Amino acid sequence: MIGSIVFGVFSIIFCVLFCWFRAEKATVYSLILKTTSSVCFILCGIFAIDAVGSSNINLLIIVGLVLGLIGDIILDLKIMYPEQSNQYFVFGTCSFAVGHFFYFLSAVLYNSATIPSHLPWNILASVGVAIVLTLVIMLSSKKLKMDFGKMTYIVAFYSFILTFMVAFTISIAIFVPMYWIFATGMILFFLSDLVLSMQYFGGRTENVWIYVNHILYYLAQVFLAFSILYLV
Repeated sequence: MIGSIVFGVFSIIFCVLFCWFRAEKATVYSLILKTTSSVCFILCGIFAIDAVGSSNINLLIIVGLVLGLIGDIILDLKIMYPEQSNQYFVFGTCSFAVGHFFYFLSAVLYNSATIPSHLPWNILASVGVAIVLTLVIMLSSKKLKMDFGKMTYIVAFYSFILTFMVAFTISIAIFVPMYWIFATGMILFFLSDLVLSMQYFGGRTENVWIYVNHILYYLAQVFLAFSILYLV
């Protein structure tokens, strides 16, 4: 457990260092710091498994964390090589989307083990919530001064996946309080991506948004990794 906490803290420390370098300019050094921060939240999850033992639920979470690391690297390349911005955005977003699929599988297994009779209703209700929230996000984009342009469809697709995961994990946590650690990670993930959308598509270029976005994101991944300690 100590190792998990240590690497969770290191992940946030390296995140802040990354933000400090990135506020100046996106370089190879900032990418190394970002990658190091991501490796730390993976190690946080691995040490958590070492403390409680492996299971299909825990291993699926680790796969999701690894795909998050891949997405991190790709999205930073988007900043470093703006002439290929759209391609990097698509691949980075797809990496995170696949990561959420593995988080979803882990949530389904946990739901099935704790409150199996709720599973179909949790999924159906979460789909409904995700459709409504995705429509709200897309329709309110102009009021928020965000222009998705050619990325409209992939933003809508990813918004549905992320809002579904937030709703689904909350629907489990309502009945299983310890699952709030994982659900909180998903809520932080959503807030981070909301800020990221305002940066990418709303022209928010102030340095403060770099810190807000990444600290929310790395806290999200640390919460998801740390939840392994309690999903037994």
